[in-house]
Amino acid sequence: MKSSKRSPLLRLAAQAWLAIAGLYFLWEAMNYRGFFGRLAELQIHYFGAYAPLLTFLFLFGLAALPAWLLLRILRRREQQEQSPSEILSLQIKRGKRLRTILYSFAAATTVVVAAFIVFVLFMLPSPQGNVQTIAASDVGTIAVKEGPARMVGGEIGTIVFFGQDWFIGDDRMAFAPYRAAGKDGRLARVFVQLEAKSKTQLASITQRPAWSGILVEGGLPGTARVLFNSLGVGISDPYYTLYRDEYSLKIRYWLQAIQWTILAVFLLIFARMQTRRVKKLEEERGELVA
Repeated sequence: MKSSKRSPLLRLAAQAWLAIAGLYFLWEAMNYRGFFGRLAELQIHYFGAYAPLLTFLFLFGLAALPAWLLLRILRRREQQEQSPSEILSLQIKRGKRLRTILYSFAAATTVVVAAFIVFVLFMLPSPQGNVQTIAASDVGTIAVKEGPARMVGGEIGTIVFFGQDWFIGDDRMAFAPYRAAGKDGRLARVFVQLEAKSKTQLASITQRPAWSGILVEGGLPGTARVLFNSLGVGISDPYYTLYRDEYSLKIRYWLQAIQWTILAVFLLIFARMQTRRVKKLEEERGELVA
């Protein structure tokens, strides 16, 4: 009797744990913190890149395993105490609830995809327009516009290199702060994307009299910000990033949008499969009652 009374509380606790774990590791992934950040840095150390989605799923899967096992045990215990008709009714109820959850997540994922598309198409600068020549020492004292730009009068500093694997593509990136000569101790107001797709290419990077590309306010990937902070490179607020070209600026957003689209498609497929399963269970229950 006590066991049956505690079952709803245990089920609620397991479901709450799943929700909290999912939100927590999502927060870690968005902010490159905690276990996610450490596991990502471990991958970067050994492989030169890390897989954001796989890292999140691995951590969430580990945290969710105890709750999933508990829910499975509770489900089997309930089925032992119920008649076949009650079992089918319960399975139908759970199937409909799961279908609703899948459709809800698919809708939310579609909104994320739309947000990425709007951001890339309408909020990121393009290479069109007049090229703005900016001296490194003037950043912070003059108005800086996003768009095509040419940075002069500075030197690149500490370089960070990392990669992100998105399964459908990968993105290898190298960035360095760009400061006026002799100003290494100040917060970096400008970062420059470097031409390096592997660590071996970093050795060939040298100082230049000017760096050209597309300037965007902010723009550093979260991973790069954390790596710079860990190396003692302060980041000003606001700061700017000079990307080599439009492709380099937008590719990581397109890769994420495509990945979220694939996720939405899979969620819709699973939801459709769940609809068929519910229909089949309802037919079985009808035959059993008849």
